[in-house]
Amino acid sequence: MAASALGTVIGFSSGLVPGLHMNNIAAAMTAYVGITIGFFGALCSFLGTTEASIAISCFISAALVAHTFAESITSTYIGIPAGDVISVLPAHRLAKAGLGAVAVRASADGALVGILVSTLAFFPICMVMSDPVHLYEILRKVMVFIVIAFSAVLVVSEGLPSLRLRPRRKDALEKIVKGSAVFIVAGLLGTLVLKTSYFACSISDFPWIVHGFVPRSSLLLPMFAGLFGISGLLLSLGSKAVSDIPGGCSGRSRHRPGIRELATSLLGGAVVGWMPGLTSGSAVTLCSPTMRETSGMNDIDASIRFIWLYSAISASGAVFAVGALFGIMRARSGAMDAVSFFMDNGDEPVPWSDNFLPISAILLSMLVAALASYEILDWFGSGSSRARKLLCSKELAIASLVFVCSLSIALTGIRGSVLLMAATSLGLLPPLVGTRRILLMGSLLVPIILSLLSAL
Repeated sequence: MAASALGTVIGFSSGLVPGLHMNNIAAAMTAYVGITIGFFGALCSFLGTTEASIAISCFISAALVAHTFAESITSTYIGIPAGDVISVLPAHRLAKAGLGAVAVRASADGALVGILVSTLAFFPICMVMSDPVHLYEILRKVMVFIVIAFSAVLVVSEGLPSLRLRPRRKDALEKIVKGSAVFIVAGLLGTLVLKTSYFACSISDFPWIVHGFVPRSSLLLPMFAGLFGISGLLLSLGSKAVSDIPGGCSGRSRHRPGIRELATSLLGGAVVGWMPGLTSGSAVTLCSPTMRETSGMNDIDASIRFIWLYSAISASGAVFAVGALFGIMRARSGAMDAVSFFMDNGDEPVPWSDNFLPISAILLSMLVAALASYEILDWFGSGSSRARKLLCSKELAIASLVFVCSLSIALTGIRGSVLLMAATSLGLLPPLVGTRRILLMGSLLVPIILSLLSAL
């Protein structure tokens, strides 16, 4: 509980910093493993236990969940693009309409439901995907075709949202071509980072880069910061400040999900947690292709439904990633990779049931973090107008730009700086040409497809 509370505070605080991902915190903990083990060892000794590895895992898992909740604030109030941008995210549309608090509340509701339903279904899903049914082993044999098919759905749904041919949609082909171009270029960028020796290329670097290379995993920071963080902040610099309508939140009822949406959040979370390279946004497209992030420009209810489902799948996927880690020994996120590092279960797979107590402790930490973060967001939506004004300020956007760029340069040197500029340029394209940002996930999907093809 102490580790969970501490993880909640750290994770929620980091979620309020645009461009700072939970994976960066997890990577820092593994990089400075001595400090991490020393701190939690002292904490466990003070509390009368020796389970430092489980305490660290609970801390990381709680921070991951809290970060997911806090991101609803930054994704709503930070990075709102100027009026000349074609595609606008649902949370930004609501914020520009004075309903930012409604977006935050919908995200909090979805994330809490996602945590609850995935926790209830956790052990049955583990039994199906790993021991004793071993469904994942069956899927792994055809995984490359699954990922290729999903990538095709992601691109085609850009022009055909319902995946149905409609002759009257003359612009469908144009949108598919635009989406394909964004997806392929992002895939080339991801392939450069993940499949080549760019991380160790011969180049004059800053004095503090003393090894002549940068860890390949470290280059994910400038790549994703450029694709999804800095590009959005740059587009927001020309926008006007937004403010919530007084009483706008209380004037709308909470979104009440039906059985279909609950099932979709559960299915999408399982896909994100167990399958390689799939994110919450892509899972929404896969599980509910008619629900789009760029549609319904004047439909408030459609925006609320998308935000709710996206958050539910994101939170559910974080829980199911624990099952993938212990069930098939696959870390589907940087946070779970850090948990695997500190748990150190060895290279030989063991039945997930042998780790029932550590798994239960981690799930409990996630529930604690979810409940605490939900209460914080509830307070935020009902009373903190001063905090909202701060989050909408250009000063914070500029400070975030400086922080993320400085962090990237400090950790990855000139290689990361060049990658950051390229990724930022690419990240500016989707909202300007009217395609979805989720197509930028080609930066992960294309390298994964190449790896799976090479393993055939």
